Amino acid sequence: MPTAPPAPGIPQAQAAPAAPGQPGATVPGRLSVWFSRIRPDQQSAKAAAAAALSALGCQLGLLFLLIAIAAQFLPDENSGTVGDWMTAAVWVAALALRGTLGLSVEGGGDSGSSDGLGGLVSGAVSGQAEIDLTLQMLTLTCTALFAVWWFARSAERRAAVDTWARVAGRSATGALVYAAVLSVLALATHSSSVFGMKTEELGSVSVDLGVGLWPLLPYAAVFVFLADFAARAGVRRTVLGALPGGFTGRLHQWRSPFLAAGTASAILLGLAALTALGLALFGDTDEMGAGASFALVLLVLVNFAVWLAGLAMGVTVGNSLNGSAGVHSFFGGDDTSQLKETKAGLFSGNMPGAAYLLLLAVALVVIVAAVRHALAHDPRERMLSGLWRFAAAMAVLWTPLAVMSGLDMAVDGDVSVGEGFFGGSGSAHGSVSAGLSVFGALLVALLWGGLLLAAAQFLTRPVLSAFPAAAAWVLRIPGLPVHPQWAALLADAAHRKGRPVPPRLMSALTEPLACPPLATDAKWARFTGVGLIIAVVVGGGGTAAWAVVDSQVYGPEAAAEDYLQAVADGRADDALELQGGPTSGRLLTKAALDTQRRAAPLTDVSVEKVDESGTSATATVSYKVDGKKYESELRLITGDDDKHLGLWRRWKVVDGLAQVEVTASPLLHEAKVNGVQVPLQDGSAELTVFPGTVTVEGVDSGYVAADGGGSVVVGPGDTGSPDSLDAALTSAGEQAAQEAVNTALTQCAQSTDLEPDDCPLSPDSHYSYFYSSDVAEDVQWSQQSQPELQTEMAEDGTVTASGNLDFKVNWVNVDSYEGDKTKEKDTCTASFSATVDFSGDTPSVTFYSGYGD
Repeated sequence: MPTAPPAPGIPQAQAAPAAPGQPGATVPGRLSVWFSRIRPDQQSAKAAAAAALSALGCQLGLLFLLIAIAAQFLPDENSGTVGDWMTAAVWVAALALRGTLGLSVEGGGDSGSSDGLGGLVSGAVSGQAEIDLTLQMLTLTCTALFAVWWFARSAERRAAVDTWARVAGRSATGALVYAAVLSVLALATHSSSVFGMKTEELGSVSVDLGVGLWPLLPYAAVFVFLADFAARAGVRRTVLGALPGGFTGRLHQWRSPFLAAGTASAILLGLAALTALGLALFGDTDEMGAGASFALVLLVLVNFAVWLAGLAMGVTVGNSLNGSAGVHSFFGGDDTSQLKETKAGLFSGNMPGAAYLLLLAVALVVIVAAVRHALAHDPRERMLSGLWRFAAAMAVLWTPLAVMSGLDMAVDGDVSVGEGFFGGSGSAHGSVSAGLSVFGALLVALLWGGLLLAAAQFLTRPVLSAFPAAAAWVLRIPGLPVHPQWAALLADAAHRKGRPVPPRLMSALTEPLACPPLATDAKWARFTGVGLIIAVVVGGGGTAAWAVVDSQVYGPEAAAEDYLQAVADGRADDALELQGGPTSGRLLTKAALDTQRRAAPLTDVSVEKVDESGTSATATVSYKVDGKKYESELRLITGDDDKHLGLWRRWKVVDGLAQVEVTASPLLHEAKVNGVQVPLQDGSAELTVFPGTVTVEGVDSGYVAADGGGSVVVGPGDTGSPDSLDAALTSAGEQAAQEAVNTALTQCAQSTDLEPDDCPLSPDSHYSYFYSSDVAEDVQWSQQSQPELQTEMAEDGTVTASGNLDFKVNWVNVDSYEGDKTKEKDTCTASFSATVDFSGDTPSVTFYSGYGD
């Protein structure tokens, strides 16, 4: 009998092996049979490898062009060479397929006066540090996989018809070649200098820049294989019909769930991408500028779209910071601290206003995708039996997106850097990651997959009954063909309502209806439409109103403006209610604030800019005082515990008050600040006041008259110092000082000592008497004339009185050896000075003198 020809591509010896049991017969193993089926022939393998290399070359060429253009905007010393651009192109291509870019510094040396690593490191360098960044820029991933798909598709059109296993073998060959070549390029481009960096003067410091082999190799192989196989299988549609074991039928059951899940996901990603571009163009980009932020968003547009769409679905976006940072470390800071983790999401806080609108948008997208999916099935079919397939389809789509869009960075090491980008010296040990929660994305995707099918089952007929005209628009969404019964129902509904039937539904007018027609006039249909409109208008309008009230009425901008306006209007209690710091004080009263306003009113209050971050904000405010414009910054904080009506956070001004430092003569014990008397301690005081014009006056106290002082303008959080308060003796003070000195001299004249203590009295011949051994007895002092006193006040507040002494003294001199007594007399004519202290109830006098005739 004639034998059947061998299968294409399989060697004849393997197609017709010897029967088992015959001499020389061998039974091939299962692995060898599988490999023989999947192994491409040499020509197909070369074509697959060439297609993969062509795709990689196009990707590298595109990246080289982009980097060369971008480098022209860098400073001349850092613009790089052609080699730098080629190296960077390889690195970016690796990051496009989830590579890890690493920087390693190890050793010690001195860069002298050089720029070090292109300005990154200069001065002395010692220690070791490693920074690894793992990122997959999905925008570039899409371009790489599109190139793979394009060349694989072109190569497959020229290939002979083959089995699905041979198609997979060609895809595997191309993927391995692509991954191997890219990995070799990544290893070969490890460098110690790039884009103007100089390391030759760093001595023994070792610097290594480059992309690691892991996880680049497995990710590249998997991604390229999937793209390549999708292209080849798409060309050979008939190949899939030959899948063994009825696998084709099982794949057909997954087609509809994946189309529905893919439709909903594609719409969400598109809306999120437009939102990201809008934020880059019209949002507040600080100092980056609209052009730079737009370029950055374009570079990672798909990542942003995945994050925003995932956030809208309810997945938590997290910034995980685990580890510790030391003094002057890579993360900054001045002391060792444990890094913390922050999260943001619809169900984890930080998004109270946008939560409803995002959920509403996702729900509408899911409803549209569900209706489009349902239109491909018989209206009488119950689809809930395949609920798990829809949930799994969403999970299969969103879990990899959550993994691939994440960013991971690991920092480890201790390094001391003289100057430059890395700052001072210190240490950092930890990891930083940002992106969607993978576990959360899995759960949320499963939930939305179930809701997608539930909406298709229960909402299709009510929605189409209320909005039959919208069905024509839904039919334009790509997907499975419209079921004839749904086409007939839609055409019948349009015809009965007197509306033109869409051209693509004209043929369905003759299709007999196998189920009840759409109730276009039923009350429940109108109720459904009205309910949807109310949900959109009330929900969206309520959320918009909440956002407007939150930003305009209760937001940080409004709180900052209300605070300063309350100060300007003299409403002290209202200003203190908005103040998060001290709310009581000697000068925090309406009377003190009114005095400020009378001195120079605060006018033209406006908020220039507000930078809000979570529960804190900084408002730049401007105002005028006495016609001169001032600008200050207000720091505000808020919390979830204190809310207006339980809905809007209450913002408080942290540093809205000001400080004024009063300095005065020690003789002044009180000062008048904004019309309020305040005590002075050692001639000084530090007082809390409202911002504006603060007036300071001295307060006379008995013998002392105050002078000096004035006004000073202090802004929120600032400290002002008006002119110092001086003091001068009044005429009563001068008279009291002189009387105190005369009284003290009178008391000195009553002394029985030849040199009385604490008195300026001494005989003119006191030097000779001081060295004699005689004893003075019966000492009698007498004042010949009242001294003419002159009083002065020094800058430190010391009051001095000076004059001339005119005293006579009589005494009996007793010889200590022989006991002879002789009467003596002398005069005391000398200048003297005394300090007068007014701190007590009565002035006190302290003498010090200079002797002479």
